[in-house]
Amino acid sequence: MSWAIVAQKDFRDAGRSKLLWVVSLLFILFAAGSAFLYAQIPAIQQGGANDVISSLGFVDFLQTPVTMLVPIIGLMLGYKAISGEVENGSVKLLLSLPHRRSSVVMGKLIGRVSVLTVSIVVGFAVATAVMLALYPEMSPGRFALFVLLAVLFGAAYVSIGIGFSALTKSTTKAGAGIFGVYLLFNWLWETIGIGIDWIISGTFFFRQGIPDWFLLYTQLSPNGAFSTVTAAMVSEASFNEVFTSQPGDPFYLSAWFALLILIAWIVLPAALGTLRFRSVDL
Repeated sequence: MSWAIVAQKDFRDAGRSKLLWVVSLLFILFAAGSAFLYAQIPAIQQGGANDVISSLGFVDFLQTPVTMLVPIIGLMLGYKAISGEVENGSVKLLLSLPHRRSSVVMGKLIGRVSVLTVSIVVGFAVATAVMLALYPEMSPGRFALFVLLAVLFGAAYVSIGIGFSALTKSTTKAGAGIFGVYLLFNWLWETIGIGIDWIISGTFFFRQGIPDWFLLYTQLSPNGAFSTVTAAMVSEASFNEVFTSQPGDPFYLSAWFALLILIAWIVLPAALGTLRFRSVDL
């Protein structure tokens, strides 16, 4: 499997370039610092998902910071993966070996996601040590699920970054593309939806109630899908209830559907980048 060889080389290169260590240190500081901060602020303790300090309350506290930080790291890991090698000419050496272009894209995706996964797992492992020392309540199963969701969320943005990297030969253009994506999904997505509703209904800020189509629209972004699954996970529902549609609710507003959307964001950008990369004149 040539993609596995590319992935292994990409992961080793990340370690030699200190990229893995920098990202891991950033996550350790973020996760452990957040775990300590959550335990120290009484207002957060009373306003979180639970009445006492707990891992589920910590997950609720982390949701917004994670949706801001993880996309930045994922996009930065991905956007130079291919365009950077095209610019410096090393991609020709890579393709002179028995690697198909699709294997190069897949290998880069898996290699960069592996870097992100190690960083997230190490960071939240340190945060777990802080929680064991300071928190009276722990939900290890749900916290482990949150860590997995954070990995999937980050993988979606790595895929988007690699998609842009494969679409262009220029790291500058790929960088502009990921900046636009970050701006769109973190700042503009819901505003655009509100504008669409204003055009359709003639009212502003949902004075007639939030329609189901807008709820679906918000979770079509990777941020919205991640937030939907996380919100369901920190609720008091059982695992079966989290990933099943509730009576009377449309299936497309359920956590399992949001999870499928998140997985689609991992697959589709890299797939589109692969289609483009196959036809690029190097």
